[in-house]
Amino acid sequence: MKTNQPLLYIAWKKLIVAYVIALATGLVAGTLLVKIGHIQPERIFEVSTKRLSYALPVLDMGSRHGIDSGILLFVWNSIGALITMSFIYTAALFDSRHIGLPPRVVRKIFGGKTRMKILCYLPGCSKIEEESLRRVYVWVMVPLLGIILLGIESGLQVSTATYIFGSFFSAIMALLPHGLIEIPTLALAGAVAYSAHPLVSALAPGNTTRAVFQQIEKHRNAMPIMKIAILVIGCLFVAGWVEGHVTPMILDNLFHTHAASVGMKNFITPA
Repeated sequence: MKTNQPLLYIAWKKLIVAYVIALATGLVAGTLLVKIGHIQPERIFEVSTKRLSYALPVLDMGSRHGIDSGILLFVWNSIGALITMSFIYTAALFDSRHIGLPPRVVRKIFGGKTRMKILCYLPGCSKIEEESLRRVYVWVMVPLLGIILLGIESGLQVSTATYIFGSFFSAIMALLPHGLIEIPTLALAGAVAYSAHPLVSALAPGNTTRAVFQQIEKHRNAMPIMKIAILVIGCLFVAGWVEGHVTPMILDNLFHTHAASVGMKNFITPA
């Protein structure tokens, strides 16, 4: 079995690759929906930013109280990243052998014996017979599913913003400056839990529940999770500052330059 550090690094790379592939898929899908499906780009853009709308009331309230937008974005993203990292700890709640321990209600929900329906069709899940192992298998895969969803949403946003603003460069620049820091950082946070996925995948089919959960715990204890959390928070602070200040400044300059060039063109072109 591979050591913990390579597993973490491999998981991190897989999540970044998954995001890039999902981003490309979203770009193609958004373009096809507008060009061939004749769907209004504004409608697709609204759907692709639906999850962001949940953060807007918090950001608006903070802004009204004079809190810097970069700080607000940093706090919002940090909460999400730390919750994702916590999945490696909450994986133990799926162990049906400890269902009577506190928090008992949560353990009964997580460690139930009712067979999963839709999620059991995820690759590799059907090969696992023990329900608690099937559930923890899906649980540590959640960061992968989350990064894929984020990539598709980003691709749809860029493709539709290209039509709305008339410039692919402007659309991609709305994502790129902070995204170069934010996406690898979120992938690192997700890799903490997702790095346990190869362990569950390899051990679950031929080992006892006890052996698998012991291996997950051993893997968790061997990772420098506190150092990773500090690194994630530090990088997200920089990403939040860039998204709150640098990205808007770049977009303002781009739009002013574009408006000036269009105005000059209309001025020198005969009617």
